[in-house]
Amino acid sequence: MPDVDSNIALDSARAQTTVRKSGLIGRLPIRQAFLVEGVHLYGQLLDFDGLVAEGGSETETSHRRLLRFLNMHYRVWDAVVDNDDGDRVDYHGARLHAVITSPAGDAAAQITRAVALAGKLTEASERLGQAHGFPSRIRFGIDHGRCLAMTTGRSHEKDTLFLGRPANHAAKLAAAEDEAGIFLTETAQQRARPGAVRKSAGRTVLDETYIRDAVRSFAFDSLERRIDEVAQDAVEPIFRFKRPELPLASVKFADLSPANSVRMGMASIFADIDGFTDFVDQAIEGGAVEIKKAVRTVHVIREELNSVLNDDFDGKRVRFVGDCIQGCVAEGERTDDGPGSVRQAVMCANGMQSSFDLCLEAVDSDTEIGLAIGVEYGPTPMTRLGYRGEDSVRCAASRATINAERTQQSIEGSGIRLGLVAQQVADAAVRRIIATGRLMSFDSASDLLGAPQSPAVQIIRSAPAARSHTSRPKR
Repeated sequence: MPDVDSNIALDSARAQTTVRKSGLIGRLPIRQAFLVEGVHLYGQLLDFDGLVAEGGSETETSHRRLLRFLNMHYRVWDAVVDNDDGDRVDYHGARLHAVITSPAGDAAAQITRAVALAGKLTEASERLGQAHGFPSRIRFGIDHGRCLAMTTGRSHEKDTLFLGRPANHAAKLAAAEDEAGIFLTETAQQRARPGAVRKSAGRTVLDETYIRDAVRSFAFDSLERRIDEVAQDAVEPIFRFKRPELPLASVKFADLSPANSVRMGMASIFADIDGFTDFVDQAIEGGAVEIKKAVRTVHVIREELNSVLNDDFDGKRVRFVGDCIQGCVAEGERTDDGPGSVRQAVMCANGMQSSFDLCLEAVDSDTEIGLAIGVEYGPTPMTRLGYRGEDSVRCAASRATINAERTQQSIEGSGIRLGLVAQQVADAAVRRIIATGRLMSFDSASDLLGAPQSPAVQIIRSAPAARSHTSRPKR
């Protein structure tokens, strides 16, 4: 548990000054957290799913095209951090996240700036799509409010996160439907400038004139330069795949690049903390003492879930997405082992549950939060995209990663669920123990699956007479 500085709950202006001085939000000091008021802008690339497969099948060719598509968009969005238009927070597959914190204290102006940025990025997507032959539909979700900003990563690559309702609601709005455009939550609608929204066909939408005026109000010089650069770039990255040496935990994202990417059959895991947004919101309302407790809880849970995935089950964390960890596990030295990979993922999920319970005990928390874990299986590439160097994006993108997240999102409350492919390849014992949808302790799961590290197996090895079918000695 890291020591956390006492100056957690800063006023908005001081927080934004600190964030701005640190450059990229990802460079926030680990020992500090900031209460930041601003706009959260999420963009969802709506044609992402259609690029995953080619003729219904995932191939190296379809994955190369998918990664080229993402790389193109990531490079453009990276320009957002080059000036004060906003700060890129993170990417996750088809989802891109930025936060706008200026002008400080003016919600309406912040929302206008976010709408302008969304409008410019929509234009960029259309132009790049025409230049490189990609579909270009994009949907934006915008919300405004206070979030807890912090960076985690003491034993692994750092991730910056914004925890709280505005980030959560903006992301959900961006992913809610397949209709392109710019959409505001009810909160953002109420705080936008007069005339920004209007009624159309029984629903509230952004006024087209407001969007055009917003886009014209800002220069976006660095973004324009990057759009020109990417649109005119005739030399696109060449993605070369190799089968990684197992365990997957030995793969280092720092060594990966388009020309040095890995690809094999993997079980994709999304483990989300159910109830965490409410937990953070209550902490924000409770003030500095409660925020400090929440920050310590976040650090402990993240470090532990990462360690379970990496150290205990030889998996690879791709990234943290808000309060969710995305990772992959794989079995099969020379050929893909689907049943083995899914079994390992299920064992990992139950290991996470046991460690999660220990985390809450360690931080002395009685908060009502739990784990919801989705697992799916399929061929998956891993690489780094966008800017080269430290700011490049760790990426694992496939049908399995898409469906693992959707499977996790379909869980009400906490529990575990397998995607359709994972259900098909899983062995009977695995299907049997997850049939209830409940996560159990690691000891119980390993006992039921007869894993080598199972307490029951260990006892039987040391005392063979403990076997239930061992004949009793005659008296």
